[in-house]
Amino acid sequence: MENEKAKDETPEQTPESIASELETIRANLKKRESDTTTLKILFYTGLAVLLFGFFYTNQTLQRAQHRNLESHVTLLQSQVSHTLLMLEKNLHEEILALDEKLSGTSSSNLSERIQNMNQTLDQLEPQSTSMGILIEKVQSSSNELRNMVEAENQINLIPTP
Repeated sequence: MENEKAKDETPEQTPESIASELETIRANLKKRESDTTTLKILFYTGLAVLLFGFFYTNQTLQRAQHRNLESHVTLLQSQVSHTLLMLEKNLHEEILALDEKLSGTSSSNLSERIQNMNQTLDQLEPQSTSMGILIEKVQSSSNELRNMVEAENQINLIPTP
């Protein structure tokens, strides 16, 4: 009896119902295919946007780091320049103090001392490039000073009428 009831409850499948079910399945497959295509498009679009964002952000960060590096280099250059000026000023003050002490001695003695200082600086081994540059600047400044002192001595040796 149960078998008969089960047969009565299942509808008979007719060619129209099978065709209708096939059309429904086809429509579902097309819809799923369309949804899959849409998801692929969204995925690749999102991936492209992420890559573009990554490269843009990376480039922006590099530019910011470059500007920061340039500002640090400028700051360091100004500090080195300031240090050189201070060293030159201190050296000039020391030379003036020595000149006052040696006012009774000849100026050639001062020139010799400056030359000895330059020779001593030549023997130094700089620990860094900036130290080497600093030594060269001190040497050139001291040579200028020596030339000025010698020129002044030449003027002082010429008798005035």
